[in-house]
Amino acid sequence: MPDFARFRAKHGSLDAQSAEATASIFHVDMDAFFVSVELLERPELRGKPVVVGGRPDQRGVVSAASYEARKYGIHSAMPLRTASRLCPHAIFLDGHHEKYSEWSDRVAAILANFSPIVEMVSIDEAYLDLAGTERLHGPALAAADKLLRTITRKTALPCSGGLATTRLVAKVASDQAKPRGLVWVPAGSEQRFLAPLPVRKIPGIGEVTERALRALGIEIVEQITAIPQGIRYRCGAEIHLAQSHLWRGH
Repeated sequence: MPDFARFRAKHGSLDAQSAEATASIFHVDMDAFFVSVELLERPELRGKPVVVGGRPDQRGVVSAASYEARKYGIHSAMPLRTASRLCPHAIFLDGHHEKYSEWSDRVAAILANFSPIVEMVSIDEAYLDLAGTERLHGPALAAADKLLRTITRKTALPCSGGLATTRLVAKVASDQAKPRGLVWVPAGSEQRFLAPLPVRKIPGIGEVTERALRALGIEIVEQITAIPQGIRYRCGAEIHLAQSHLWRGH
């Protein structure tokens, strides 16, 4: 079985794999959360390019886009007019943030039933520590799979997760798992998991740092970790910080 796998359809091996796993930090991320909440009341829009944020003739920005809309290059914070040009047949919906907060609270309540250590870091994502929850929910990997399924069963909202030894790796893993997936990065495999990924996949690396890295010919994570210390200190604070985060995995 691959080290970094989606376990959605591998029930028989979850407990066995979990018994060998020391990773317990779990990052849960709701898939296209605002769109998914809207689709609960508009199921006829499933499978179509949907944009939440307002009408295309307004001056606002995209709050969320369905995966079908993302195929056209639409993403959060993009001007609505730009999104309309990229996908003229997209369906634009107004946002309802009170409703999203209510559903976020429901998800948070489910998370609290799985671990006493839960940190909601935004309206649609959270970190949990699954260590010590074996008696109620089984080993960490089995518990993670059970949690994702419970969220979707109780809310009808899709979600993904990443299980790892650190918050940074868990977050990257959940991003790689999307949509509707679970990726586990075993202890000791963190750098091998991160190495082939584009540098922009690392939380905290934005456009400025990405441009600075590209100026050095660095485009994937493996190349960041290979920067010699002497060069690292001359490259600027952003690159120094990025490499430090990768080595620590915080």
